[in-house]
Amino acid sequence: MRMFRYGISCALEPLPTSQPTVFRGSIEDVARSVSETGYDGIELFLRNPGQFAPTELRATASRYGLQYCAIATGMEYTLNRLCLIGEDCAARAAAVERLMRHLDLGAEIGCPVIVGIMRGNIPDSTRQSEYLEMLSDALVKLSRYAEQTGGSIVVEAILRYINNYLNSSTETADYLRSLGLKNIRLHLDTHSMLIEDKSLAQSILDTSDILGYMHFSDSNRGYPGAGNMDFKPVMAALRKIGYDGYITVESLPYPSETACAHRGIQYLNALEKALDIESSEK
Repeated sequence: MRMFRYGISCALEPLPTSQPTVFRGSIEDVARSVSETGYDGIELFLRNPGQFAPTELRATASRYGLQYCAIATGMEYTLNRLCLIGEDCAARAAAVERLMRHLDLGAEIGCPVIVGIMRGNIPDSTRQSEYLEMLSDALVKLSRYAEQTGGSIVVEAILRYINNYLNSSTETADYLRSLGLKNIRLHLDTHSMLIEDKSLAQSILDTSDILGYMHFSDSNRGYPGAGNMDFKPVMAALRKIGYDGYITVESLPYPSETACAHRGIQYLNALEKALDIESSEK
């Protein structure tokens, strides 16, 4: 029996292969591929939460014995230009409103909503506290809405080459703790952690009280095992803290979607076996 549940990033529309999303296609095609390659859950990368009927999404996942592990909202920023900070109050309100619709969908299909690059970038570092207040105000509104609908949120710590604040695991965890919102937790990504954190394993131990979701991606943004990252201490740390959320493969779809998915899950299964052997020898 596996230690963890594994998800994989999927988009229900065509995306360039430069986007770290593994499977692309209709929900039927995606669910079939996810099931055949041995994963437990689908992470949905969506441009618009109103595009798909929750009943169809639930029925399709159930047919293949799958669940949804998260809704990724990055396309709301890259394509729809919606973000939670900025001078325009109406634009910020529109971003909050759109995330509420994602929360509606997440509550319907039983998974959290990721707030990642929708945070936006701070345009003036001398006013960082003002922009953080804008983000906090948005997250408080979203938290209150999620309390009513049964949804939840995970806020991602993102490396500095993409976002210019809340980069490290510790920085992001401290910020979220300061808000004290029970339905908003921390989302870590090993690719970002490799750049921002001194020790990936220690970061997991230090943020165990607030950790809600994990992305596994290797140093080259490939599947776990495609680069030079040592995932064993990371998985050992997750095991030590009793992490019971999903570990989701978010990677470039190389050498192909199916090969990427197969190699990623084989590597993760092998890591679990290695940890089991080490544990039994102690």
